[in-house]
Amino acid sequence: MTNTPVNLQELRRKIYLKAKVKETWRFWELYVHVCKEETLYEAYRLAKSNGGAPGIDGITSDRPLE
Repeated sequence: MTNTPVNLQELRRKIYLKAKVKETWRFWELYVHVCKEETLYEAYRLAKSNGGAPGIDGITSDRPLE
């Protein structure tokens, strides 16, 4: 298990619970949360820490975080 910031854990949990309770719900505003700077930074940090493989674009985590 990873130690993600509490606010990201809470966001993931809320999304999970909403999806389970309301199966027909559509998450139109999810893009806003995914594109938050802290969310993207945490995703990059997690991928880099566990030796993440290159994505579809072939870019690896060897590049420095900008």
